[in-house]
Amino acid sequence: MRNIQFRHLRYFVAVAEAGSVQAGARVVGIVQPALSRQIHELEEAIGTPLLRRTTKGVEMTAAGQSFLSDARQMLQGLAQSQDRALRASRGELGVLRVGALPNYLFLPALAGALQRFRAELPRVRLSVEPMLSVEQATAIAQGQIDGGIMAWRQAEAPHLSHMLLLKERFVLAMPSSGTAPIRPPRKLADLAGTPFVWCDPIRSPAQHRFLMTQCQAAGFTPQVQQTGSDMATLMGLVAAGVGCTFVPSSMASTCPPSIRLVSLAEVGQRFPVEWVYDPGRVTPVMQRFMALLKAAVAEAGTAG
Repeated sequence: MRNIQFRHLRYFVAVAEAGSVQAGARVVGIVQPALSRQIHELEEAIGTPLLRRTTKGVEMTAAGQSFLSDARQMLQGLAQSQDRALRASRGELGVLRVGALPNYLFLPALAGALQRFRAELPRVRLSVEPMLSVEQATAIAQGQIDGGIMAWRQAEAPHLSHMLLLKERFVLAMPSSGTAPIRPPRKLADLAGTPFVWCDPIRSPAQHRFLMTQCQAAGFTPQVQQTGSDMATLMGLVAAGVGCTFVPSSMASTCPPSIRLVSLAEVGQRFPVEWVYDPGRVTPVMQRFMALLKAAVAEAGTAG
C-alpha cells in the first residue's frame, strides 16, 4: 500500500474542483497522464475509487465526496502550519519570558522596548516576572525564563551574555519626617549609631558585598536592625521610620514623599544593570526583543 502524500491531496482536490483530469492538470501544472497516475495511486492507497470517469470529465463517488472535505481540511491545516512556522522563524510567534529586578520594571528603556514589542508582535505571549538577580541566574540556567534585567551578573552568572542597560549607583534613603527626624548626613560617619534596614545577604549576596565593601572602605559599619528581601520592602521600612537603607538612585522617580534620598560620595561606586541571557538559547522572538531593547537603550542614553 502506498503512503498518501500531500501532493495526492492537492491533485485530487484540483481534479474534483475542475471537473476533469485535463482541467485539473492545467491547474496544478503537470501533464494529464502524470496526474492520472497520481489519482490512481491515491485511490489504491485509500482502497476505493474516488472519481468516476464520464464522457464530460469526472464525477465523484460517494467516497470521493466524503474524502474531498477531509482533503480540503488537511491542505488548509498544512497551509496554516507552514504560515505558523514562517512566523515563528521571524519571531512573530512564540513566547518571551522575562525576569526583572522589581525596582527596574519602570526602567524607561525596558518599558519602551516592551511597549514596541507588544505593538509589533501582538501574537507573541509575553510574561514579565519580578525576580532578584540570583533567582534570575538560576531561572535562566534552568530554562524557566529567556532572559532578565539584573545586576551583579559578574558575581551571579559570569558565563551568561549581557547587554548594558544602565550604570547605576546607590544613594541613602532616610525618613523625611517623623517624631525624631534624622538629619541629612554629609558622610557615612554622620550615620554612626543610626539604625539601618538592609538587603537579605542570603538572597542578595552580591549587593550585600558591594555595599559593605564601600562602607568598610570608609571605616563605617552600618547598624543593621532588620533585613528585607527587595527594594520595595526596604523602602516601606524606611517610610515607617524603622531606619535608613541604600537604594539605587533610579528609584528617585518612584520615591514617596515620606522618604528622602541623599547622595554620598563614599558609596558612589557604580554597578551595571544589564539584560542577561544564555547565548545558546537565543530564539527568533528573543532576537526581535533584544533589537528593540538595544534601540530603546540608545534612545534613553542610559548606558553611557
